[in-house]
Formats: sequence, C-alpha cells, structure tokens
Amino acid sequence: GYFSFHPDSLYENREPPPVVITRFLVRNKEMNPDSSILFKKQIRLDYDQNFFSFEFATLDYFDPQKNEYAYMLEGLDDNWTYSGNQRIARYTKVPPGSYVFRVKGSNNDGYWNEAGASIAITILPPPWKTWWAYTIYGIFFIGLIVAWRRYDLKRQRLKQDLEIEHVEAEKLKELDTMKSRFFANISHEFRTPLTLILGPLHRVFSKTSDEETKQDLNIMQRNARRLQTLINQLLSLSKLESGKMKLLAKEENIVALVNGYIQSFESLAKQKKIDLTFNSTEENIQLFVDKDKIEKILYNLLSNAFKFTGAGGRIEVEITPLPPSRGDTLPTTFSPFEGGQRGVKISISDTGRSIPQEKLEHIFDRFYQADDSFSKDQEGTGIGLALTKELVELHHGSITVESHEGKGTKFTIYFPLGSEHLKPEEIVDSIEPDEMIEPAEHIIQFTESNSQELTTDDDGEKDTKPLLLIVEDNDDLRSYIRSYLIKDYQISEASDGEMGFEKSIEKIPDLVVSDVMMPKMDGFELCKKLKTDERTSHIPVILLTARAGKESKMEGLEIGADDFITKPFDVDELLIRIKNLIKQRNELQDQFLKNAEKIGLSQLMGLPASGITSMDQKFLKRAVDTVEEHLDDFEFSVDQFTNEMAVSQMQLYRKLKALVNFSANEFIRSIRLSHAAQLIKKKSDNIAQISYAVGFNNPSYFAECFKKQFGVSPSEYS
Repeated sequence: GYFSFHPDSLYENREPPPVVITRFLVRNKEMNPDSSILFKKQIRLDYDQNFFSFEFATLDYFDPQKNEYAYMLEGLDDNWTYSGNQRIARYTKVPPGSYVFRVKGSNNDGYWNEAGASIAITILPPPWKTWWAYTIYGIFFIGLIVAWRRYDLKRQRLKQDLEIEHVEAEKLKELDTMKSRFFANISHEFRTPLTLILGPLHRVFSKTSDEETKQDLNIMQRNARRLQTLINQLLSLSKLESGKMKLLAKEENIVALVNGYIQSFESLAKQKKIDLTFNSTEENIQLFVDKDKIEKILYNLLSNAFKFTGAGGRIEVEITPLPPSRGDTLPTTFSPFEGGQRGVKISISDTGRSIPQEKLEHIFDRFYQADDSFSKDQEGTGIGLALTKELVELHHGSITVESHEGKGTKFTIYFPLGSEHLKPEEIVDSIEPDEMIEPAEHIIQFTESNSQELTTDDDGEKDTKPLLLIVEDNDDLRSYIRSYLIKDYQISEASDGEMGFEKSIEKIPDLVVSDVMMPKMDGFELCKKLKTDERTSHIPVILLTARAGKESKMEGLEIGADDFITKPFDVDELLIRIKNLIKQRNELQDQFLKNAEKIGLSQLMGLPASGITSMDQKFLKRAVDTVEEHLDDFEFSVDQFTNEMAVSQMQLYRKLKALVNFSANEFIRSIRLSHAAQLIKKKSDNIAQISYAVGFNNPSYFAECFKKQFGVSPSEYS
C-alpha cells in the first residue's frame, strides 16, 4: 500500500470554529438536566452553590484532537486560562457577586474564535450579608451609640446631681450644726449633775436686783427643774413599771432619726474628747417606731458608752439593712428574724472599759450593775439597760451585747421592717395636738439639729397667748425682736423663708413677722405662698425691709402683706402694729361669731364676708359642706372631719380658731344647731326627731347646746 497526493491540493483551515457551552454542573451534579444550557443567558445561584464547573466544545471536526480552548470568569479571573484540548473549567468557593463566564476555542490549524461563548452568573449573598441585613446592622449600631450616649449623659448628669447634693448636704449640715450648737449644749448636757446648774442659778438670783435679769434667771431655773423632773419621772417609771408599755408606732426614716439624735451628743463628745461617728449604708430606711421610745433607747445606750469611755476613745453608731447588701454578715449563732423577713440593724460600739464575760448574761437584768466602782460620779440606778431591752422588745425587736477585753463593748439592736408584726392599735397616723405640744413621759426635750424652733410659753399657758412666727436670717435681730415680744406672745422662729413657710404650715401662727431679704426664699415669695395656700391664707403678715422705696412697699402690699415696716424700725411701732392686726382679727372673729349665733353658721356662709379673703371663704364653705354631708351622722368625729379636709388636727384647729374662733367640735356643733334652727322654724318634725336628724343622739344634750347658742330652748325658739 502507498499514498499519493498532490502538494498543490493541500490548504490551511482558516475558518474560526463555533464555540458552545455544553454542560453546567453544581457540586458535580448537572443543574436542571431537563433544561439545556445552550439557550441560557444567565444563571442565578444561592450562596451555598459556589462550587460549579462548565463543559464546552468547538464545532470543528477536521481534526478534533487538535482543537484548543481558553476560558475566564470575569470578576474573578484577571487573565485567560489556556487548557489545551481540555473541555472543562472548574471553580470552587466563588464569593457572592455577579460574574460572566467566557470561553473561546481554536481549530486544528490554530485559528481562534475570539468571540467564543459566554453566560452571566449571579451568586446571591447569604441572608446575613444582604443590603437589608446591613441596614439592620447599621440601625442597631447607631442605636447602640445613641443608647450609650444617653446612658453616659444620664450617668454624668446623675454624677453631677449627686455631687451638687453632696455639697449642699454638707453645707446644710454645717449650717445646722452651727445653728444648733447653742441649743445642743443646753439640751444635751443634762447628764452633768443638775445641782451644778441649779446651785449657781440660785446664788446669782439672790444677789441681783434687776427685774429683767431676775426674769431671765427664773426662766433658766424653771427649765432646769423641768429637765430634772423629766429625768426623775423616767427613773421612777423604770422602777415601778411592769414591763408592759403602749407602743405608738409611726413610719419614720430611722437613719435621719438616729443621726439627728446623735448630733445632740456632739458637745459632750467634744468635752470628753471622744470621737463620735455615725455611719449608714443607706440614707433612707423607713421603719415603724415609737419616736419617744427610740430616743430613750438611744439615750441609755449612748449614755453608757460615754460613761465607760475615757478621753481619746471612740464611739461609733452604725445602721445596716438586713439582709446585708455590702458584705456585712450577722453572727453565725444569731438569727434575728424568721422566714427571711427583712429588718435593720443598729449597733453602738465603744472602745471603753469592757464588761466581764461572766456578767454579760445579767447585763439586761433590772437593777443589776456590772461595775460597782467605776464612774461613781455618775448618777445611776442600774435599770437603764433593762428598760432598753423592754423598749426594744416592745418594737418586736431584739438586742445583743458583745464585750472583749481591750476592744470595748458593742450593743446591737435588730428591728423588723414593715408593719405586719404590729397590732392595729400599735400603729398611729398622727399625734394629737395636745400630745404634740406636751408629750407625756419624755426623757429628753431635745431641739432637733435642723430646727430653729424656739416656741416660748413664759407662764406655761399654752393657748392663751397668740403665737407669732419671726422669720429673719440675722440671729441677733431675731433674738432682739423676740426679747420684746416674749412677754405677751408665744414665739416661734425661722432663719429663712423656706423654714418660715414650713413652720407656718406646721404651727399655723396668729401672725408672721418676716424680713424681705433672706436666703432660699425671700419675704415677698414667702408672703405670696402664705396668702395663696388655703391653710395659711388667713395669717396676717408684716414685712420688714431695709429698702425704703415706694416700689418695695407697693410690691409687698400687692402680694397680700398686711403691713410694711422699713428698717431701722422702732420696736414700739412694731409692737403696736402687731397688736392692732391681732385686735382686728379678734374683732372680725367676734363679729363673725355674733352673726353665727343670730342666723347660724350655715346661713352665714351664703353672705358676703367682710374682712375674710376669698380663699378663707372657700375654706369655710368647704368645711361647712363637709359637715353638712354628715349632718345626720352622730358618729362624725373630728378625726374624720380632719381627714376629709386633708389637713392635720393642729392646722384645722388653728385655722378655724383664727377665722371663726371655733374649735373643730364647736364648728361641727354650730352647723348642726344652725340646721336644727331651720327645721324648727319650718316645724318639719318634733324637736326630738330634729335633734336626731342633725346628728345629736341625746335630745336633752341637744336642747342644752341649742340654748347655749341661741339663748332660748328649742321649744321657746319654735
């Protein structure tokens, strides 16, 4: 065999061959095998379908083994990949995005089809990388920034507020300490034998001939003897008492109560050179306690601590809530409360002489004294701690004692929080006015450190003298005015406008004398608040000022001031103006009372009131309406009357006394009798039934009261 050919009949294949994509596989599996890839222009893949491959071919059949290929994935490849005669392209882990797969091929003689074939590929991103996911991320991130910024601003603001409050508290504490030092020295040195006071007073009193000096000495001697009587009453009560005492508990801030009481011992601590400190983990712990008995408990424990602690020693009082919140722990052998009930712990520790261990178990026994030789210069009967234990247990609490040689003694009191452990009769909402003026069985008459109360009753008559409130920031001027008024009036004092307003609400004085230029609240603002408050709108106000201009006087009179005196002033002028204003108020009361007796208080409310402000008129109208709503209720009491009027008994009593010279009982009775008079005039029923209809459950008592008000008996009136 042989081959023969003509060389001139040979030629090159110059025709570029067509190129096609024949198959598309995802993870080595053909995608949509029923649909040909030849006719697709675009492919969409999910984010997890990024492992794929293409198969392709050139349609030239002269010598297929010599056909060559090149491909690239635009967006991923930068250059063409020449694969020779290999007809497959594989891609793995292709990132989400848009791509174009291109492939070109050549024939057997190396002529390339540069156009080739192409198909667009889109790989979708995962859900957490979509545009809306990034939008959510952005919003969340911006929200975090805004929230952090707000939190930071709030934290900074709170920090600034706390710093300001701390500075203000320190300033107020310093001011209160300075103001109360004189009174604390008098009130809380009573442990020094009273004979050291009464003896020199008696000697000086016998030597002086000046009546004014004698009067001052008499006041000092009387108050010293009163303090002696109060102490002796306590000792006698402790010896004779059976251990059963009536608890009158009211919710108090025990931290402020204890802290205020401890401040009264500062002068004694300075005198004995003892470091007295007070600590509390919280500023406000509300506890149901009997304030009088708490003072007795603190007095007995603190007096013992001072008695057995020498110069250079330390006495520490600490209040901790239970269960403890800052790492403090209770003794492992002691469980003060059952069932996880919360409470408060008050500890009083000293570095003085310790108590022998064998005597600790008897320390709370009545008349027992652990030491018969120490501090014999101090008066004592050995019943203070026994009384203390009784008072603590009366509060449903407990008391323990620890004493170690060289370390001193520590008394710890535990009180339960809440009121579930108290009987209904052991809880009181308020104290009766008489009890507020003269509390029974008080061991100490202390002036609180933040108070400027100096109410004076020169002859012991509580209600016969008008009560004046002097509001003046200058201590000397305040004392000067008081010295001239003290003979004829009861005096209460305040050192600034805020305190003056609080005292006015609390005491309801008969007249207020106020300076204009004062810290915290000036006299104009004080007068305005007094005249616009229903509880104090009736109180006459005299303003004192160093500004003599007409504008100042007009401003004071426009806001309701009853009189205006320019400094420097004549005290006699002030006395006359005070006397005239009180006289005018008394004349108004008398006129009102006469009219009430003639036509009845209920009818009088409907007439225009001369000399009574519209606010006072509204107050009286509301008081009358309140009583009329309970006209036929013979059990309607002053307590209920007070609650519905939303004022305290003291405020209601002084308000009614100032306006109509009636007590609350007299006011209620007058309205009842006024309505009874109307019914008798109309002859709507017999007198007995009428008495029942107006709230009297005793016709004879009704007749007696009716005759007292109207001058005739009900039958004669009919």
